[in-house]
Amino acid sequence: MSREQSHSRRTVLKLTGIATVSTVLAGCGDGGGPGEEEPAGGGEEPAGGGEEEPAGGGEEEEPAGGGEEEEPAGGEEEEANETEEDGEESGDGGGDAIDPETEIELIGETQGWQGEAPDDIADEENPTLTLQEGESYDITWENGDGAEHNIEIRDDNDEVVDDYQTDTMGEEGETQTLEIDEVTDEMATYVCEPHETTMVGDIELA
Repeated sequence: MSREQSHSRRTVLKLTGIATVSTVLAGCGDGGGPGEEEPAGGGEEPAGGGEEEPAGGGEEEEPAGGGEEEEPAGGEEEEANETEEDGEESGDGGGDAIDPETEIELIGETQGWQGEAPDDIADEENPTLTLQEGESYDITWENGDGAEHNIEIRDDNDEVVDDYQTDTMGEEGETQTLEIDEVTDEMATYVCEPHETTMVGDIELA
């Protein structure tokens, strides 16, 4: 080999080595050298930006019925029942006092006194007589069954008040009138003496 050929070969080898070094350096400069793999997904953030929104959009569901409380069942019925109870009068013949100008009429029978007049006591058995204190009244009664009857006014001690009583009579259809000059708070009941367990009614004052 001549001297010129030997020089040319060294020059080629030298250039080849430089090219090889340049290639290696170029690979290192890319930041993706041998053995390094790019993470799956290209390093992007997790789906949804990394923040998961709670199910239902994060808003609390409004309670069924719009959050309004339901009125207890039967509220109107209870109110209606209370109104009816308040309007009821206790006791037969209770309520407004009998007009002193109105004659009280009864029928006397062994099983009990039967109301005739006024209309407030009509057809009632042993009706309560509501009288105005201090007023005068006439009580007329008719013998309805032919048994012995009378009428008298008694107090709470079962004593006759101010001699308000009649004689007994036993003729069916016969009538008697007991005149009360002044109603007092002593008067509690009207009674038939022979049948005081069945023919007895209350007297109330207005």
